[in-house]
Amino acid sequence: MQNLTPKRLIGCALLIDMILEEYYEDLSDDEANLILDIYHVIDALVYNNEPVSLVRLGFELDIKPQELSDYLPTIVTILNKVEEEYAEVRQGYH
Repeated sequence: MQNLTPKRLIGCALLIDMILEEYYEDLSDDEANLILDIYHVIDALVYNNEPVSLVRLGFELDIKPQELSDYLPTIVTILNKVEEEYAEVRQGYH
């Protein structure tokens, strides 16, 4: 397994739009940074056609998957938006 965490950000504008569209919530700096890190890993995994799971995210972020379960709704939202974005981009190439 390859660690994808240091890869470059792909599609950061979508992340900002997505977070603002969904809901407003007070986040600590640590929580906000974790969500950004989750986004970066999901983006890299989807970009590389790798499966996304709590186990894989935990491995990439060096966090226990159980700790990520609190963020499951956010993770699913990020995954859905990233997959939609790449589906549109890939359709444009065909």
